[in-house]
Amino acid sequence: MRPWGNRAPRDQDRPRRIPDGRGEHGSVPAALIARARLPQPTTTRLVQLVVVAAAGAAFATWWWLVKERDHWPGAQLGCLPEPPAGTAATAPDPMTTVTGFTRCVDGVRLDQALVVLRGPIVLLLLALLVRAAARARALSPRRTRPAGPEMAVRLAAVVPPGTARPPALLVRRTGRPRPGRRPLPWPYSRPGRGLGLGARAEGTARRPRVIAGAGAHLQPEADIGALLRHEVAHIAARDVGRVRLAIAAWWILCAGVTVPLAAELAPDPGSIGGALALRLAAVLAVSGLTLCGVLRIREHDADVRASADPRDAGDLASYVSRDRPPTLRRRIPRLLGLATHPTREARLAVLARPGRLWGLSVPESLATGVAAGLVFTEAALLVTALTPDSVATGYRITGALTGWAVAGVVTVALWRAVAVRHPDAYGLRPAYRGAALGTGLLAGSQLSARASGDWTDAFGTADGLAADFSLMNAAPGRAVALAAALVVGGALFTTWAAALARAARASATGPRSGPACAAAVALSGAVLAVPLGTWFLFAALAAVEADSVPYWGAVDSTAWVVGATLTLLGAVTPFALTALRRRAPRPRLVPALAAALFVLPAAAVWIPLANSDDPSPRRVLLPGTMPAPPGGGGVLRAPVEPVRDDRPVDVDDLPVLPPPGADGHPEEVRDPFKACLALNVGKSALWAGPEGRKETAELLDAVDDTVLRAVSAALTEARWAPVHSDVRQAAILRCDLLRRYGR
Repeated sequence: MRPWGNRAPRDQDRPRRIPDGRGEHGSVPAALIARARLPQPTTTRLVQLVVVAAAGAAFATWWWLVKERDHWPGAQLGCLPEPPAGTAATAPDPMTTVTGFTRCVDGVRLDQALVVLRGPIVLLLLALLVRAAARARALSPRRTRPAGPEMAVRLAAVVPPGTARPPALLVRRTGRPRPGRRPLPWPYSRPGRGLGLGARAEGTARRPRVIAGAGAHLQPEADIGALLRHEVAHIAARDVGRVRLAIAAWWILCAGVTVPLAAELAPDPGSIGGALALRLAAVLAVSGLTLCGVLRIREHDADVRASADPRDAGDLASYVSRDRPPTLRRRIPRLLGLATHPTREARLAVLARPGRLWGLSVPESLATGVAAGLVFTEAALLVTALTPDSVATGYRITGALTGWAVAGVVTVALWRAVAVRHPDAYGLRPAYRGAALGTGLLAGSQLSARASGDWTDAFGTADGLAADFSLMNAAPGRAVALAAALVVGGALFTTWAAALARAARASATGPRSGPACAAAVALSGAVLAVPLGTWFLFAALAAVEADSVPYWGAVDSTAWVVGATLTLLGAVTPFALTALRRRAPRPRLVPALAAALFVLPAAAVWIPLANSDDPSPRRVLLPGTMPAPPGGGGVLRAPVEPVRDDRPVDVDDLPVLPPPGADGHPEEVRDPFKACLALNVGKSALWAGPEGRKETAELLDAVDDTVLRAVSAALTEARWAPVHSDVRQAAILRCDLLRRYGR
């Protein structure tokens, strides 16, 4: 085959052949992985636990400090303005009333969001305290004693040269004999509970410690060296404190969140308690399985680091091979994925081929998606409290934050895989991992506590953070389209991330390997911001059965167009790098794949709404087709026909309005409940165009409510001009308070 241009082919070009799993990545030396400048698998998998713990803590804080508190409803009802006194000439400006009311309610919701934000912070502080207490207990003089000079010399012999803070060696004290216990044969016949042959790393980064069993010195010299070298590798990887922190956080979530909530819901579950309890149990199980996976992968990381020491000479592999086979009691947890330590066969397989540790498995991708789906809803509710004027902006910001968390696991894993030419980064394997990632995102979004049911119907607390996010309530067409878009979008993202790593020539070592990987994570989060935010916003709208106009409003803005353009530019980055370096033929399917990355979430809802006659997308795409205000500059165009909703409506949902008068026009509506019911039936069509806003203003003109009359006046003044977002938001907030509290 003729080479590209006049350049001769090189061995370091992009691989034409997919590694088979037994080739190059298996021959990667352990020394290369030990000195790599990329995040280790233990570090990336801990990100999953962080996001799940943050979501659980935030929801628990909302449950006990917001939903269960009675002062929040009073704070929101206190935002209602007093009825105006005097004549119309002295009445306050309607926009002043509308803006004051919305800003007051938004301030209350912001206070609630700040209260909810305390949950993850308190969880972190409690986990730190538990970890410190566990460390102090483990290092207590009653439990340990300094090792003798012979064992101290053995530890010093395995510490890498140049270590700034070499660890000290402690020996576990033997306890008093248990009453009635049979004596052990020699050499274990000393009083106590057994001498123990193992060891573990403890302490802090500044004061590292290795605690050895009282009988560790009875082993052969080579086994002692392998045992101590393994524990020193844990200290060098700095995973001791982080893993202890993760264990403490999981137990706090179990004992402080799941169990109390289940106990509270058990006597009277109501319409939402059963679904919530099942979701809490599922989330706890997912986080527990993830924690067990972290503990297992941590041992593999330490094994590889220890075997990379040139003084090891195969001692660690020999030591592991002599490990006892698991008993029946330990095989059952392994079958369930609950084992906290890898098997002898698994450890030997990783020691034989260290590069296999740097792949991206399907369960890891699935767990990452579940964690991201769980945290997105909680984070979106907090972020949107900071951006009350634009919910879509809050979702895009949350999409970037969640995208960086996903990239911290998936992009880094694919970067590592490309660095050692692991087969998980080539062929269709990244797409399979991405499909699992999208499936996990879908499952996590529905396993979220917010998707348990309609919170506004189940509880009467006007907290502003309660909603229904379950796709079970959405139309079947929209739910299926959204699910398919998420799965396909996940496959596209991982395929793109693998292509980015290959185009950037990811490497495990080198001064630029770490910064390049960090730049890839930053770019991945930016690329995912708009697609993730758009999908979750569309899912929330579909869950409440919103009509077509809110969907158009989510994408019919300059900010969305700019964000989608940046997403497209970021998506073509790996292919642009490849083309600039002229290392491979020009990619042919790049534009379609890159565009689909952010078009899919929008198309998933646009397709079911293809028959909608909503004209709102013209505001950005064809701004000249919108009507100009009367008397203003430019050509006056015909008003846009009001959007009509011809879908069948249940009789119980119809507004109870007075019959038309003698002149054919409806009589005035004075009851605010009837007005809100009419707004609910009309939905967004009443706000889309000038005619719809005129009808809304006439409906609310005589209502016995200060806020709704101010909304009517504001709509009348700005019939042709763009209406401030506070106007519609004020009507929604006021009707929400009426629905919850009847006043």
